Amino acid sequence: MVVRMITATDVGLQRKNNEDSCATVDASGLCVVADGMGGHLGGEIASGLAIETVTEAFKSRPKEYDERKDAELLTKCIKNANKEIYRRGNADPALKNMGTTIVAVAFARDYVVLANVGDSRIYRMRDGALAQVSEDHSWVGELRKKNLISEEDARSHPLKNIITRALGMEPGVEVDVKWEKVKSGDLYLLCSDGLTDLVTDGEIQRVMLKHGGNLEAMAADLIEQANSGGGTDNITVGLCLVE
Repeated sequence: MVVRMITATDVGLQRKNNEDSCATVDASGLCVVADGMGGHLGGEIASGLAIETVTEAFKSRPKEYDERKDAELLTKCIKNANKEIYRRGNADPALKNMGTTIVAVAFARDYVVLANVGDSRIYRMRDGALAQVSEDHSWVGELRKKNLISEEDARSHPLKNIITRALGMEPGVEVDVKWEKVKSGDLYLLCSDGLTDLVTDGEIQRVMLKHGGNLEAMAADLIEQANSGGGTDNITVGLCLVE
């Protein structure tokens, strides 16, 4: 299996600094996106710590790993990132209450491991159909899960940015992690809510179909769609195409 991966990030139109972070480790099939929060520099530091911790762990990932071991490694390094963000936030008053969401995918052989904490998302495009494969850890996400509100209502809900889980908020954190088989042509999108708050799933699907295998153009177009919708937040995307 060959996977092409790219990331792209943009400050948006209304923020002074970019609190999102993103990275790939091509040799280990890893792509990760984090959306920091905490004001001033706290969000940048939190998301940066999350990305650094996860990428460093996967740079030395053994080649013989399987799905279960990859899931264990991804869970462990995300939990380690949580501990460090929590420690730093409590040691420095200027960084108190900083935190970050995280979404990550790790590809090997015929599978991908997916992990997330918070309301950043992972989507999979397969055979032209787009599906969200992560679960939002947010107040509105819980309402959507119970079918109490529609997707359209969720996007405009006044409490849409209240998240129920993030790195750095508590000494420990629960990480959602799972794995699935992949096939040639699968395209995975990782993104911060700077995209999904302003661009519908239908529009995301349209943009992804439009650009085929041109991941750079696809990423640029997704960011442009969010900025055209107001660019109210930082916008970050990761794209992973299985070939």
